[in-house]
Amino acid sequence: MTYKASITLLVLFLICPFTLSNSTEITMSRTDLLFGANFEDEETDAWEFSGKGSSRITEYSGNHSLNLTRTRAAQTSISVADFNRIDITMQLAALNLGASESCIAEISTNGGKRWQALLTVTPEMADGVTLHTQSGQLKNSGSIETLMLRYRANGGRKASCWGDNVEVVGKKKK
Repeated sequence: MTYKASITLLVLFLICPFTLSNSTEITMSRTDLLFGANFEDEETDAWEFSGKGSSRITEYSGNHSLNLTRTRAAQTSISVADFNRIDITMQLAALNLGASESCIAEISTNGGKRWQALLTVTPEMADGVTLHTQSGQLKNSGSIETLMLRYRANGGRKASCWGDNVEVVGKKKK
């Protein structure tokens, strides 16, 4: 586009601005970060712990993660009632998992009565370094008021799981 053509387009826009008719509907959405945890602040106040084993923040190569051992679990709840779409991302790493052991990132939309795995790290994936990532999306017609997230170690004496970089984003129409 030449310099003269650019000025012509600008003049046309200024002389003939567009208008929206009354019948035109604009749908806007708003995105909110509902929950985020990367454990860099070494805080676990938002999490409830249960099960056998230990839970602590550990550091590897400058990155802090939530470490769970044996059959320890950490869960948190997030209010999602006002949002019609919820995007969830969770990360997990693992080390020393036996043949039938795993590390699991789970979600529940019914107060913890039933859990659904978002991400499962198996012994073949457990190198102690790689943070595996999984994202999911929930559509909410108004029936889901609270979303629960859980990291769960499902292992023996040597099993270690690391949860990290949790993000829950809600989208709603204005």
